Amino acid sequence: MPFMDLIKKAIFEEEPLGQEPARPSSSPVATRPHDPPAYVPMGTRDNQFYARLVKQTDLSAVPELAKIEAFATPLASVITDKSMRYKAALATAQSQSGLTKDAILKGFDALQNVLNSSASAFNKQTDEVSRTEVDAKIAQISDLNEAIQQKQKDIADLQQQVKSMQSQAEVSRSKLQEAKSNFAAALERRRAEILQQRKEFEAILG
Repeated sequence: MPFMDLIKKAIFEEEPLGQEPARPSSSPVATRPHDPPAYVPMGTRDNQFYARLVKQTDLSAVPELAKIEAFATPLASVITDKSMRYKAALATAQSQSGLTKDAILKGFDALQNVLNSSASAFNKQTDEVSRTEVDAKIAQISDLNEAIQQKQKDIADLQQQVKSMQSQAEVSRSKLQEAKSNFAAALERRRAEILQQRKEFEAILG
């Protein structure tokens, strides 16, 4: 009872925009016991799952249910009342083939068991998809977040290095400026001393 194709389609196929769910008809519709119950679909994907379940639990697959239907169908034009029609069909089927009410009800129980098996298969398959498509991605997200945190730490470290280098550069710039000022002052002082000595020697030497 595979559902994997529908599950993956539900995950990977985008829902068409502007699609409105179908509305049930307001006019009454007579149903036979093998007709599926009225169902208001919530969307295309729900219809797909529902159609799969209907196919898996078709009444014709159960011999007892197929048999009572085979006896009841020819009576539809003769006996319009559903209850009377199926009672008459059961009486005929019972006399001709030994079909009983209990056998018919057990046929519906068998369909419920099929639904239970389908539900178990669906849950198992969704768990499998969850491991591959959800849990795996969550693990990847966790790895990416760790990588981001490490990159952010690396960036913070680099920013701290930039700040430290900027501070060092500023200190070096200040010291260099001070050295230039000191040199200019020393140059002017020594230039003045040499000029003074020159004047002295010029005076001494006449």
